[in-house]
Amino acid sequence: MFDDFPSDLRQEIAQSAARLMFEEGISDYGRAKRKAVKILGIQQDAPLPTNAEIDNALREYHALYADENDAAHLLDLRHAALHTMQLLKKFNPHLIGAVLEGTAGPYADTDIHVFAESAKELEIYLLNQNVPYRLDEQQFRMSDRPGKQKHDLVRKRVPVLLVETRFGTQRISIFEADDIRTAPRKNGEKSGIHRMTLAQVESMLKPDMAGGF
Repeated sequence: MFDDFPSDLRQEIAQSAARLMFEEGISDYGRAKRKAVKILGIQQDAPLPTNAEIDNALREYHALYADENDAAHLLDLRHAALHTMQLLKKFNPHLIGAVLEGTAGPYADTDIHVFAESAKELEIYLLNQNVPYRLDEQQFRMSDRPGKQKHDLVRKRVPVLLVETRFGTQRISIFEADDIRTAPRKNGEKSGIHRMTLAQVESMLKPDMAGGF
């Protein structure tokens, strides 16, 4: 049924979705794909690219079109992420996403995963630190979780705290403490997402490494 579509159609959708994620700060892959399909005027049953394919297109787009202002903004986002991670040190924070990968555009959110006994514990901690936040939630695709059979895949909804900074929104996803054993997966990838610990972010942002990894 997909034989009627050009072989490069998936790549075209991936490139359009990547541009939307970079230029408009869209963080949801599904939303970016749907909007790309609509903009391109493609049939709804077209074969959609995987999240991994969009990530590749996003890296290519960033390499071609990012300028000095984008590089400076990325560095600001990383330093702001480091500040938040230091504040949340007791919750084992990990940086993920476009800010980590170096593909964040001008409106990108910063994604940080933390691990706590309960979401309420982190909420109380932020209130005590006078850090305002908004509540949200997000679904993640998990794998090999404790108590499940090997290779069993489950989807898990976790609370997300949205913190506004001068450099944009930080999305702090609160996982259970045991979830540190496995990283969520992206559609189209067998391995878990790339994430970086506080110590690794501190090392990456040392003066002699401030330009990147």
